[in-house]
Amino acid sequence: MGQLTLISRTGTHQLPVETDVTIVSIAKRHKLGWGYACERGICAQCRTLVQEGADCLNEVTKEEKLRLRKAERAEGYRLGCQIQIVRQGRVTLAHRPY
Repeated sequence: MGQLTLISRTGTHQLPVETDVTIVSIAKRHKLGWGYACERGICAQCRTLVQEGADCLNEVTKEEKLRLRKAERAEGYRLGCQIQIVRQGRVTLAHRPY
């Protein structure tokens, strides 16, 4: 079993890992404060720092490559509307909007 830790403006939340669902969808379902507007990778209000478990996530999407600078991606930033957990493990993500 894996563990998902989401760090948002409302605090730190421990959740069970859900695969093949976006982080924004998970945050909405659990009523966590995770900013988003478009859910298509355009607005970047859901910018997320991957602190642990990058190897458990889907590959960076074309939307993320268009919206986030290469340097941001190298630092571990992704978009919550694009991130999906694809395998069990420990994943820690922090909401870090601009």
